[in-house]
Amino acid sequence: MISFSLKKAVAALVIGLAAGTAAQAQDVVQEARDALPEAVRDSGVLSIATSLQWAPFGYVDEDGNPEGIDLRLMKVLAAKLGLEAEFDNIKFPSIVPGVQTGRYAAGVNQMGITAERSEVVAFVPYFNSKYGLLVPTGKTDIDINDLCGVKLALTQGSSQIAVAEQLSAKCEADGKEPIGMDFYPNSADTYLAVANGRGDGFLTARAVGVYTAQMNDKLEMADGILDGRSSISGIVVSKEDPAMQEALTLALVSAVEDGSYAEILEHFGVPEGMLSLEQIQTPPSF
Repeated sequence: MISFSLKKAVAALVIGLAAGTAAQAQDVVQEARDALPEAVRDSGVLSIATSLQWAPFGYVDEDGNPEGIDLRLMKVLAAKLGLEAEFDNIKFPSIVPGVQTGRYAAGVNQMGITAERSEVVAFVPYFNSKYGLLVPTGKTDIDINDLCGVKLALTQGSSQIAVAEQLSAKCEADGKEPIGMDFYPNSADTYLAVANGRGDGFLTARAVGVYTAQMNDKLEMADGILDGRSSISGIVVSKEDPAMQEALTLALVSAVEDGSYAEILEHFGVPEGMLSLEQIQTPPSF
């Protein structure tokens, strides 16, 4: 039997090898490399904290290999910096402290840029997360922007509950039927409820919904994106390391300009998550 620690070490080795391959396919962006902290540039390594439990941003695929939007993007950026990406698979709550204390140069896990997090770390914006509707196969005619009278399956404690409640309140204010809500203890049970027809849909981050639908032939994404609601996710860097923030920003700008950034998001079916150059170069302020 392989121990958890050994499995983790094997996964880290696989990620490291994949990162080396990506580095060979990318030209170094000298301006971005020159902006790096000298110690990181001399080390030849970009140390990155992530958590392989959040598909499609970071996960282990059916063949047991680390995969995801975040991993592919950071490999590209590391290569543009002339570095080798080295990932450490840790628990999500440990990512910010790990970067904050300097253990890691960066952290990724579709980390939303919030006022609270911005007090302790800095960010390089890279993804616009929008809401979509996961529905039973064949029932894609539900309009995500007109959910009055629709019964949603929701996960207890999730941020989607507040969104659904706000939308339902507007329905009632407009004289329409409120949104029905059934609650389930975890995402797996919520997906199962929708797949079995016990809910008309599951309001979720569209990138997650697209991946889930690909993995389950009883589910698919309805057309459309929820208007007026999105959040920007960013690469986590230390507030004490503005040089790293600048270097990663310059590398990401290069990835936008050469199309490698768009290629990654299109591969995972979420091109609407792309940010403009202005959004990348100007993190949200609170």
